[in-house]
Amino acid sequence: MSATIRSLLAVAPLLLTLLFGWLMMEGHLNFGSGEKDVFLVLPLLLWSLVYLCSCLVMCVRRSPLVRSLVLSASVATGGVVVAWLLLLGLVLLGAR
Repeated sequence: MSATIRSLLAVAPLLLTLLFGWLMMEGHLNFGSGEKDVFLVLPLLLWSLVYLCSCLVMCVRRSPLVRSLVLSASVATGGVVVAWLLLLGLVLLGAR
């Protein structure tokens, strides 16, 4: 039972992100910026993929459920921040 709950909690953000992206692509969700709305999904997709990988690693290490969820969310958030800083650095270096 615990493995099933862990699997569902690990995959849920990815499935919700894909659903969110699909709803925006089909026009059911509209934030007023046209095709640029899709760019809202990219950070969420990166976060959910890093979260899934981190959850799987914590599951293999047999970490307690709450600790693995908190650590996975922290790692995923850090991954998005690092990716944003890298892209910002590339943009600033390319502007010279």
